[in-house]
Amino acid sequence: MDGYIAFDIEASAQRLLALAERCLVEAPSRRLDGEIYVAVHHIMDMNDLNTHNLWEARENGEVLVEHRRATVEWIEAPPFTAELKYAETLLPERVATILKDPRMVCAAALRARAHSDASPPYVSSLLGVRLG
Repeated sequence: MDGYIAFDIEASAQRLLALAERCLVEAPSRRLDGEIYVAVHHIMDMNDLNTHNLWEARENGEVLVEHRRATVEWIEAPPFTAELKYAETLLPERVATILKDPRMVCAAALRARAHSDASPPYVSSLLGVRLG
């Protein structure tokens, strides 16, 4: 019997798979880093992009997030697509890779996350920034 098995993939997993593909075909960018950050943490960028400064923030990898204590602040996403040490932080626990290209590591990590129930990675608060 010929045919395909269809899998029902959650929207969050589909988002991670799409970002993984983008890691492989797009040049590293801070905008993509920001999109990866919000996807792996299952949060939303509250930046409404209604001014030039807000567009610049998005292009610089900065995301506007609301925390559980109802505070909103700017976070600078790590350079996942450009630096290996940050791309490796996306790997789920007990997953390793021998890849050395940050974009490939990023893609592999996002695919692994899409197919697992991995918790979001811990990202140091030292990377946070505030816009004035």
